[in-house]
Amino acid sequence: MERTKAIVKFFSQEPIENVMVMMKYMPERVIFLGHKDNMITKQIRDIEQFRDHKYPDMELEFIEVPKDDLDNIIGTLAGIIREYPGIRFALTGGSEMLLIALGCISARMEVSKLRIDPFTGKEIDVRGSKVITSDYHFNISIAEDIMLHGGLLTKETGSISEWKFTDQFREDIRIMWDLCRRYRGDWNKHCGVIDELRKNTPNQREGWSELYINQLGDAIRLLRDLYEIGMLKDYEEHGKKVMFRFKNNQIKKIIAKAGNMLELHVYEVATREGYLFSDAVIGAHIDWDGEVHDTMNPGYDTMNEIDVILMKQVCPIFISCKSGKAGGSALHELETVSRKFGGKYARKALVLARACDNTTGTMFFKQRARDMHIWIIDDVFRMSDEQLLNKLKRI
Repeated sequence: MERTKAIVKFFSQEPIENVMVMMKYMPERVIFLGHKDNMITKQIRDIEQFRDHKYPDMELEFIEVPKDDLDNIIGTLAGIIREYPGIRFALTGGSEMLLIALGCISARMEVSKLRIDPFTGKEIDVRGSKVITSDYHFNISIAEDIMLHGGLLTKETGSISEWKFTDQFREDIRIMWDLCRRYRGDWNKHCGVIDELRKNTPNQREGWSELYINQLGDAIRLLRDLYEIGMLKDYEEHGKKVMFRFKNNQIKKIIAKAGNMLELHVYEVATREGYLFSDAVIGAHIDWDGEVHDTMNPGYDTMNEIDVILMKQVCPIFISCKSGKAGGSALHELETVSRKFGGKYARKALVLARACDNTTGTMFFKQRARDMHIWIIDDVFRMSDEQLLNKLKRI
């Protein structure tokens, strides 16, 4: 099958709309038409970076046309048609003036036009009086989505740097989640006590933790239960002290940051059946502008961390997990990050371990989330894995 020579794409402010024809048809050249106020240099660079990553031999051309000169736009379109007979026009995201100009030309000659819906992958192809619809399975990775929106998924991302999801670790997550559910609100408190004492107890043997039982208080129960389920090894209580080693570093990290447990549970349930989501990451560290400005002082870069990101073809789902209380700032952070790195095709959810109460403040919080199109999934402690998965699939 001969490769498509060129396609004209009306430039969109939604990054994913600009690359749908690139992914489906992989033409030799894509000609972007847009206006000065929306075809900004940073977005052009992001598209070029995406092209370099996926289609390095594809040529891109960016043509700026005036926003208020219909004749000029018609002349530009006519020139492209003369240079590329039979060229197709991808309309998704185009401005009204560009669409009017193409309509004027279509009244005089047959022009092939197409529109692709990123949500469904459905294409409507109009050739003269003939309308053809077709479906296509589009996929991009989360790293590619972040790149396309001008950011960078850094090497600090948990899926890359911390968590290795072997079959054994997945089983450990399930076992530890069952224990976490038993402790509920005490889980965070006990993990915090254990981690704080571990950090502040000197002269510990290599790989061992030695803590004073009286300082642990009720948290000693959690240590005993962790040993019972096999997450601690070489566990000993001698006099005033308890000594133990963690099963591995991943278990140690879960106890060191209690909130990790809910994030891992959500990720493990979502990815257990690999076909449900096209990509997934946990502990996503996103550099806001995709450029590391100072490797010696990473604090100079604007960074965001999202607990879990799932991908449905080209639509990202940003998930924030809270094992304790969540305030309005959690909603605003989720909204800001999802708008920046997913645009109107992003979906977002706030997952809460505990149930929301019926106080006035909570009702206001939930209404605010609805206004921001943020799903609230609460009371996960009481949910079966199947119930949680069904809610994740509905986002």
